[in-house]
Amino acid sequence: METGTHTEDAALIGERQAAARALMAHPLLTRRTHPAEFSLVRSHTEWLVQRFQRVLGYRLTVADEHARLVKRGLVDEVVRPATRTTGTRFTPRTHTYLALVLAVLVEQTGAVTARVLAERVRAAAREAGVDADPGRGLGERRAFCAALRHLVGLGALTETSGSVLAHQADPAHRVELAPDTGALRAVVAHLPRAGDDPGTFLADASDPDPETDQAGEIALRRLLAETAVVYREHLPDRQRDRLAAHQWRAAAALGNLLGCDTEIRAEGVALVMPDETEAAVRFPSDDPVGRTALALVRHLSGRLHPGRPATSVPVSDLELRTALDALGGADAPARAEWARAAGPEIPDPERLSGLVTELLTGLGLLSGGPGAWALTAAAARFGADVDECVPLIQDNDEDSRTHPAPPRGSGQDGPAPGADARGDLDRVASVLQTVANEKVSATSGDTGDDPGPRDGSG
Repeated sequence: METGTHTEDAALIGERQAAARALMAHPLLTRRTHPAEFSLVRSHTEWLVQRFQRVLGYRLTVADEHARLVKRGLVDEVVRPATRTTGTRFTPRTHTYLALVLAVLVEQTGAVTARVLAERVRAAAREAGVDADPGRGLGERRAFCAALRHLVGLGALTETSGSVLAHQADPAHRVELAPDTGALRAVVAHLPRAGDDPGTFLADASDPDPETDQAGEIALRRLLAETAVVYREHLPDRQRDRLAAHQWRAAAALGNLLGCDTEIRAEGVALVMPDETEAAVRFPSDDPVGRTALALVRHLSGRLHPGRPATSVPVSDLELRTALDALGGADAPARAEWARAAGPEIPDPERLSGLVTELLTGLGLLSGGPGAWALTAAAARFGADVDECVPLIQDNDEDSRTHPAPPRGSGQDGPAPGADARGDLDRVASVLQTVANEKVSATSGDTGDDPGPRDGSG
């Protein structure tokens, strides 16, 4: 049976989009760590290079053993903190050792032992005027080995004999490492200039509100591609107007590159990736942090439902703390269930609370911070839970869980005094008209890859 042209085209497009998603999840992609994905990237190098440049303004370099996607224009949205295997973020000391190891290894041409590498790092630190010595004690050696294991995980180093973890426990243990010089030189994407200070370097790397329409539209695509949810109210005025005018073109361009769907609502826009996508953060997940986060979102959605269109609702610190204690605290029934299952590490209650709020903030489901927490509209997609596992907060508000709803026919079914029903209808009609206009403009077939005559960009 011969394969039709349409089927061949669909398979080709699917391969290209899978390669693009792999690069977005792993900007440094090596043959050793991701052989299947790297083969796809090598097969479609020309298309990927052109598309990333045109759609997102990202530079892609593909070598014999690695591919490097250099992201630019965003800082917080695309830079995920380096972590140890336990999930703990790198300390400044570990980052120092990572920089020193890279400085030593970029000129290394053959295999090297961990002990020799530690001596060279010590010499490089002394030359740079940095107080760092991997042989000083266990704490220094742990930071040094964490940097090495990070590079091993990236595929820039290979353990050819022994293991870095064994060397961390016993410095006499012999570990032989084979560096991939090309990949090591690509670990750092944006090299600072000699005169840069941290503030200047980060400011030059990001422009959240470009003046020209073409640059502004590319910045919006980057934001959509790298952020879980983009809320209109969080954008500068100029970018909010651009999103309203070009959101369907941006959705078409990103869908063509990444094979994703776009969910566009009145409050914001989110990309929905295929189920098989290897995302950096999966939610919901089965680990204690993911399960607690999902339970918290469902509880807060049921407890704080505003009963009207809203982009967010405030969450008091007391409400959040009470819910976290009930769902993952020391006496929470869920902790006993996690202990029975031979699964991942169970964080202590305080650390679990921090990881949960950090996860939900990164996903755009919670915003703000202590004293100013808010549950965002995107949380509603995960449903609501109104059970009684979390003690009620007696705050004398108008919540239906603390004040039962009046029966039908009681004369209290009408709108609350002062409610502007006509105003609500007008706002809904305005949103529907805007969406209709955008859908009409999207049928032109323009994916947003090239500036149009109405973009004002040339």
